[in-house]
Amino acid sequence: MKINIFFAVLAANVWVASATVQWKDSVSRFSTDLLRKKHRDQQVEKFSTVMNRLKPALGKDPTDYPLFVELPLDHFGANNNETIKCRYFVQEAYYKPGGPVIFHDIGEASIGPHAKGLVDEDEFSVAMAKRFNGLLILFEHRFYGQSAPITSVSKDLSKATRRELTQFFKYHTIEQALEDVVYFAKNFTYDLEEYPKQALTPDKTPWVWVGVSYSGARGAWITKRNPGLFKATLASSAPVQLKVNFWEYFTAIEDALLINNKNCSSDLRAAAKWLSDAWDNRDHNLVDQLIDAVYEKDWEETLEQFTPEAEDVWDIRKDYLQDAAWTPFADFQYFGVNGGTLGLFCDIMETAYSDSGEAEGVFESQSLERAVRAYAKAVAAISPYSYTVRSQQRSQRKDKAKRQLSTGTLDDRLDDYSWLWQVCSEFGAFQVANTSRVENLIPSFIDVQSQIDSCISTFGISDQVSEAGPNVDPINEKYRGWYLELSNTLWTNGEFDPWRALSIDSEEEGAPTNDTSTLEIPRCGDTFPAGTQLRYVIKDGFHGSEFSEDVGTETPGFEEPEPSNTLRSPTSTRTRTRTSMTGTPVVDATNAQNLWFSAMSSWLPCTTLRFNPKGAVAETTTAAPSTSESVTQTGTLDGASATGGSGENTPQGKNAGASLVIPSMMIPFFVSIVAFLAGIRAVV
Repeated sequence: MKINIFFAVLAANVWVASATVQWKDSVSRFSTDLLRKKHRDQQVEKFSTVMNRLKPALGKDPTDYPLFVELPLDHFGANNNETIKCRYFVQEAYYKPGGPVIFHDIGEASIGPHAKGLVDEDEFSVAMAKRFNGLLILFEHRFYGQSAPITSVSKDLSKATRRELTQFFKYHTIEQALEDVVYFAKNFTYDLEEYPKQALTPDKTPWVWVGVSYSGARGAWITKRNPGLFKATLASSAPVQLKVNFWEYFTAIEDALLINNKNCSSDLRAAAKWLSDAWDNRDHNLVDQLIDAVYEKDWEETLEQFTPEAEDVWDIRKDYLQDAAWTPFADFQYFGVNGGTLGLFCDIMETAYSDSGEAEGVFESQSLERAVRAYAKAVAAISPYSYTVRSQQRSQRKDKAKRQLSTGTLDDRLDDYSWLWQVCSEFGAFQVANTSRVENLIPSFIDVQSQIDSCISTFGISDQVSEAGPNVDPINEKYRGWYLELSNTLWTNGEFDPWRALSIDSEEEGAPTNDTSTLEIPRCGDTFPAGTQLRYVIKDGFHGSEFSEDVGTETPGFEEPEPSNTLRSPTSTRTRTRTSMTGTPVVDATNAQNLWFSAMSSWLPCTTLRFNPKGAVAETTTAAPSTSESVTQTGTLDGASATGGSGENTPQGKNAGASLVIPSMMIPFFVSIVAFLAGIRAVV
């Protein structure tokens, strides 16, 4: 087809990007924290912090000693001789005999960037280890970072066929990854230099699960699946109700905009409608001007070299338009409006023709052409794929790609492909338009079917990726979705977190209505009354806010936050707590942190929750002792830091951690938030 030739050339020269940003929170959390703290340094001097400051008193830096555990590739098959090595880091500086093992699960990303926080005593999980004399483990999910087999496919994912990609990711499933943790935990050993050999498996030492978002949901699932494996679970911002059509992602954004950004809210709705109409009517006049202004000068001249069919040209236009439509919202789940790019986007658009802005917005006060020009100006300033930003970064990306191919390491885009596989096969959560709602902020062509088509274009059709879309039913049925009830678990959510809509604190249609939250911590092992769970919604909070905020040095305590005004939208049955949105710290996150510390104090001595290695929901396989390696920079085994067993020597750097690059410029599906964060540094 002509379009295939066109795309091949275009991809080599232009970073064509769709901005159907799929959720991949962990990959950007490290960069997000840096930007958040940089922002606060500028806005609130007394709250200024220094990220990841080294603490020489802690002894050796655990990031210098990566560990690898060898796990079955297929836990549930008759023949599980094939293995996969998963990476983890251990912070032992605070451990004392009798202390817990704190298992910090990162989820859908390389743990490399997060490992730097292991030497920061103000980081939430490090503070846990310090306060409870714990051994802190940072664990890498299979098929992320360096925890994947090195094959011809994983070295260059863009050259792999659909069949090869499907075969490579065949065992990249939620259940296989949960069983990795069970296998790892019940065979875990670790040699401590200061103390004699300690019994550190969950039947001898209390284990604690700590996770945010997908890893928070993983914690909830494994607590249901394998009771007693973890004596305490923190499920932060955990979207346990899997859903394919996740238009509700935008309801939190709508609510936040209505507080003090009504003019921008009106303009974003108008822009979405204009983009939808332009797509439906194939009206290219203003669309091409928008693309020219933002992405590539005189892009029509490039098109003329290949004369693709008219409909194919619109498919290309749609890629650009999706990025434009998604650009304002790319980091809302971490920063909200005024603390993130949405606020910056609104400021640029609303003040395009007036320093103070028009109360009714530019689409109401200006002609359509002038309004679109203001919209394009804001997109160009923010999008990481704009012409200016792309030109600055293109040479760096090319050099990095050349180095990667020459060293034979894992493809730099592994994390992107891995999450895309999970989204397409099991997770869903397509963040799409709902044009039946007047509040809709996204154009109509960002819909479920276009996402399914992109999944198939990437991986083809198989038992795991189908024309019907991701199959979310098995996990929802097995773990009961947002009806899941657990003991010894604290659920936390941010008030303005878009992912709250899929959590047990959801206020969306179909969510539980007979459930009750409590702040009273039950005794170790006690069950809650039916429908009651230990839950905390962080006032003014966003996605994983208690992990993004530094832990103070004060004695832990809980202070009931002041109640906010409750408003009801006239077009919705949802009730929201309305508060002012600022870029300052989420103060109430401290309450969530202290509530968790109190819960840990209650639950760690728990003796009534016995570890059942076979679990309650699904039986696990019988596991042989695991093999772990500690690898130094010279590639030699460090016996003092290695966990039990022996294994093949894997030189450090052999599996280079994957960074964040779009899987394929020919696939209109995925835009990395990290690339976005990198882009806005030029304008913030």
